Amino acid sequence: MPLTFPSHAALPLPLKLWRPRWFDGVALTVGAASPDLAYALDGSGLPVFPLSHQWPGLVLFCLPVTLAGALLVRRTAAVAAAHLPRRPAALALRDYGVLGTTRPALAVSVVSALLAAASHLVWDRITEPAPVLDLVSTIGGALVALALAVHVGRHRLLRAWHGDPPARPARPVLFWSVAATGTAVAAGVAAQLPGAFLLHTTGARLLIGLALAVTAAAAAVTLATPRAAPAVATGD
Repeated sequence: MPLTFPSHAALPLPLKLWRPRWFDGVALTVGAASPDLAYALDGSGLPVFPLSHQWPGLVLFCLPVTLAGALLVRRTAAVAAAHLPRRPAALALRDYGVLGTTRPALAVSVVSALLAAASHLVWDRITEPAPVLDLVSTIGGALVALALAVHVGRHRLLRAWHGDPPARPARPVLFWSVAATGTAVAAGVAAQLPGAFLLHTTGARLLIGLALAVTAAAAAVTLATPRAAPAVATGD
């Protein structure tokens, strides 16, 4: 079982490079991780695993989780990206703010989500029989994912596909304080939940906790930023 993120994203993401208009890069990335997010519910009694790693689970679990996750990414991308470092320049991290302005057709997101989740299942099936394949594919997948990120950043492909990211005011102290606090709380809670001794279970919980912490940080910045007053027309 390769690492949930970023290794699993390495398989479906080249589809976005191949046909940018045909695929939703956010849904590909979230969808590739979606089967493993069910581990966060270990000990809850909910029948989400092994469903998430079975073919019916692509529609019953992975698809709704991916669509919800993609929506969350798009709602927070513009503000969150404004607080990312400018270096390394090759990654062009602030370009990811443009994801907040993209709205792919639902069919594009659905197909992307299903293909990415299916790639996860296939990859797991191949590596399950041999632990050495698990380790090698985790490392290889992470390196490929990094190489893809560098390629996208160096060629400024996000701008080429979607235009310039929207300007957002940065409040780094507020953003990173909320993000760090939220992450620390999530880590503390994860350590107390059932199955905390399982690496894959705690890993999935921390991944979700980090996402929620960044979402909270972006929301805090948005709420703390005064909105510009609308222009008032005046007559002569």
